[in-house]
Amino acid sequence: MPGFKVDWKSREIFSKLHVPPDLPVVIRVDGWNFHDVSERARLNRPFDKRLIKSLVMASVRVIRSGLPVVFAFSFSDEISYVLEPPLPWGGRVEKLVSVLASLTSSTVSRWLGTLTSFDGRVVVLKREEISDYLNWRQMEAWRNALNSYALLALEAEGYRGRDAAEKLRGMKAPELHDLIFKTLKVNVAKVPAWQRRGVVVRRKRYLKRVNEGVVRRKITVDWSPPLFSTEEGRRYVLEALEKDKR
Repeated sequence: MPGFKVDWKSREIFSKLHVPPDLPVVIRVDGWNFHDVSERARLNRPFDKRLIKSLVMASVRVIRSGLPVVFAFSFSDEISYVLEPPLPWGGRVEKLVSVLASLTSSTVSRWLGTLTSFDGRVVVLKREEISDYLNWRQMEAWRNALNSYALLALEAEGYRGRDAAEKLRGMKAPELHDLIFKTLKVNVAKVPAWQRRGVVVRRKRYLKRVNEGVVRRKITVDWSPPLFSTEEGRRYVLEALEKDKR
C-alpha cells in the first residue's frame, strides 16, 4: 500500500523468545540427513571413530569459544550442551540454538571432509534434573548401540532396507543380543565404552595453587564416562556444575 511503512523488525516474531538467563539450560544439536553424510564420508558401520571424534572436537571448540558450556555429552550424531548462567544474549533462544548448531556443523564438516548440518533445540529443566536428562540420553546411546549392531547383523542375514528396519522394530533386547552374538560374534555389553555410554567433554576442576586452594578448570575428554543413573554418575555431573571459589 502506498505510503504504508512496514516495521520489518516486528516480523521477527520469535526474536524475543528467551529462557531465564539466570538458570542452566541444555542445547541439544542433532545431525540432519546423516545417512547421506555417512555415505559421502565413507564412515564404517556400525560405528566409526572419525564421527565421534568430530563431535568431540566440536564440543571442545564450543567450550573454547567462551560460551558458558560446562558439559557436552555426545553419541551417534548428537551433542547435548549444558550451559551455566549467566546465559549469553540474555537467554535469547534463537541465538543460543543457531550459534551452537552452526559451530557444531562447521567443525564436524571440517573434520569429516564433507558438508554436514545440525539442527538444535532448547531443553528447559531444573538444575536437579540435569543428571536425569543426561541419563535419558545415555540410555538412548545404549539403545542406539544395540540397534546399530543388530541392523548390521540382519543385513548379514540377507535383510535389506525397510525389511531390516521392520524386523528390528519387532525384536526385544534379549533377541537383539542373541542375534548380534550369533551372527557377528559380538557381545554388545563389551564393545568400547564410547559406543555404549557416549563421550563427555567437560571442564574438570584442578588445584592451580594447592597452598592457596585456587581452583581452575581444564577441558577434558572422557571416553568412558560413568553411568549417569548411578550415584557416581550424578556426582560426576554435579561436579561440572559447581561454582568455583575465586
